[in-house]
Amino acid sequence: MVTTALSLAAILVVGMALALSQFCFVRTVLGARSGNLSPARCVVGLSLLIAVSLLVLAHWRGGETMPIYNPQLAVVFGGLVFGLAARANGGCFVGTLNGLCKGESRRLLTIIGWILGYALLRGSAIPGHRQTPLEVGLVVGGLGILVLVLNRRASHQHQPFMPNPSEPGLQGTVAWALMLATGILVGLLHHSGLPWDPSSLAKALGASLRGSPLTAVSAYALAIPLGMALLHGLRRDFSPVPIKAMDFKLLPLGMLMAMGSVWGMGANDSYLFRYLPLGSMHAALGLTAMALGILMPDWISPISPTRNPRTQAGH
Repeated sequence: MVTTALSLAAILVVGMALALSQFCFVRTVLGARSGNLSPARCVVGLSLLIAVSLLVLAHWRGGETMPIYNPQLAVVFGGLVFGLAARANGGCFVGTLNGLCKGESRRLLTIIGWILGYALLRGSAIPGHRQTPLEVGLVVGGLGILVLVLNRRASHQHQPFMPNPSEPGLQGTVAWALMLATGILVGLLHHSGLPWDPSSLAKALGASLRGSPLTAVSAYALAIPLGMALLHGLRRDFSPVPIKAMDFKLLPLGMLMAMGSVWGMGANDSYLFRYLPLGSMHAALGLTAMALGILMPDWISPISPTRNPRTQAGH
């Protein structure tokens, strides 16, 4: 009972941290393209800190290894589909939930689309294997180098680390401390085996529509949006916006996001919070494909000078 309460409290705090930092992969990619490096530093830094916490926990538990997937061509296809749909949707899994918890009712349509997409498409598992020191070293080293490069670029451009522009107190050391605490919590949650990431619940609900039993443990993921809603309630920035007719396009976009994550064996949240910190090359490949999918509309139809790409991601 105590372990359950602590796990729920940890997931709740992670949800609050993700909302406070405006964590969103779409916002990260578009921000980096336009020169705003704080979202990218937030996402890459958090993944690195999760990886480090997992390495410490693995050493403490006797050098255990965990299963990861092998890179496959399907991961590239799934990542591209997810990225294109998430860009059109205006947010990834985490960004969409955060928008809903701020009052954007239209995000419900995306979430319903996730559930329907997971119900329609049942993917087959791709081959996997146990972690290897080489893969872990490559991914963790790559994340570390990427953080250093982003920090160096930000320093040259005199950009403070400020993940959320509407929260000026969250910058510099304070922001990195939040990332560190969140990384440790996510590492501990990883070892709990609980399906706490947002896409897990959508996947479980989609499977239930196909007749699979819905287990009570799936409800742990509800603590993420509850934490987000709690934060926005405390900040008093909840502003309900009704659904409009034009918003129904988000339903098929949500379905495409879910289907892309099935083909890619992971959504962006599971890639960043679960697989990449373990040293999974399939997650690194999938995230690269997602980023390319997010940027692809700009290559097809270049952004005009008066159009700011930072505004293309809602969160």
